[in-house]
Amino acid sequence: MLLALAVVCLNGCTAGSMAELGVFGSYLDSDDLGTGYGGGAKLEVKPTDWLSVDGRASLIFFDDFDISMIPLEAALRLNVPMLGERIVPYVGVGAGYYLFEADDVDLDNNVGYFPLVGLEVGLRRVALFAEARWLFLQTDTDAGLGELGDLDADVDGLGINAGLLFRF
Repeated sequence: MLLALAVVCLNGCTAGSMAELGVFGSYLDSDDLGTGYGGGAKLEVKPTDWLSVDGRASLIFFDDFDISMIPLEAALRLNVPMLGERIVPYVGVGAGYYLFEADDVDLDNNVGYFPLVGLEVGLRRVALFAEARWLFLQTDTDAGLGELGDLDADVDGLGINAGLLFRF
């Protein structure tokens, strides 16, 4: 009995998908940069039904300051699959490296982190998902113009991603 339990735990007990590829739209309400919109893609690997790791890349534009941000992120998730993966609520934590591009302001690239909560709803091979997260991110500005000036920029804020998943 112990040997069977050890084999199941080490090999995982995946009855559902092993990987998911997704595309999504993004919204970020940043403290200092204002509201940002964009989109991205993610690849999720599931060693078990309950645990998954995903990598994401996206592009977010902040119109208030003509700034774009490229988040390169990874997240560890705890999933609760229900009804044969038709409904999958999840919680997780993640971290990323955030690249900034702007004409008038020089923002330093920096590392940030986030907790997240989300829900996947769909069929066995295709699903919709939505997630909310709180981004913790600080960056320095150099030679800034306008409202930011030369100071630390607080990019913390509520982010929402929603999109389509393809399960394999």
